[in-house]
Amino acid sequence: MAKNFSYTSSGDGEISLNNFVEISIDPVLLNNFSTEEGIGAYFNSYSTSEDFKKLKSELLQEVIFIIDNNLTDKQREVMYMTYMEGKTQNEISNELGRHQTAIHKTLKGNIDYGNNGKRYGGALKKIRKLCQKNEKVKNILIRMREKHEELESY
Repeated sequence: MAKNFSYTSSGDGEISLNNFVEISIDPVLLNNFSTEEGIGAYFNSYSTSEDFKKLKSELLQEVIFIIDNNLTDKQREVMYMTYMEGKTQNEISNELGRHQTAIHKTLKGNIDYGNNGKRYGGALKKIRKLCQKNEKVKNILIRMREKHEELESY
């Protein structure tokens, strides 16, 4: 199910996302995000904090930087259509003239059933791996957790 959230970053105009990209990081950092609604609900619950809004903007900018600089043209195009424009795989398939399964594989990769169902390839897996290694993303998530703890103490 798609998660919607939008916010205004400091003077940069409104940025709206129609879906949320899940980023896998150290589980200790993400323990607070294990609710049914996930990190999107966490973001929305603290959206009144200017500091938290700035952290959200920093995180989004870093993930977009990762997308722009590490994905293939095809992966980047499908990612933007899916997560920035909110299009379904079928809508993207029709627009690009490619089969829906090709769009799905671009996002999710292929499954190797001969290797215990391990996934290989795919834009989302690549982004997760890059975010796990990215110190800036880790630091932003740590600051978000600290801000969360600070807001919870009030």
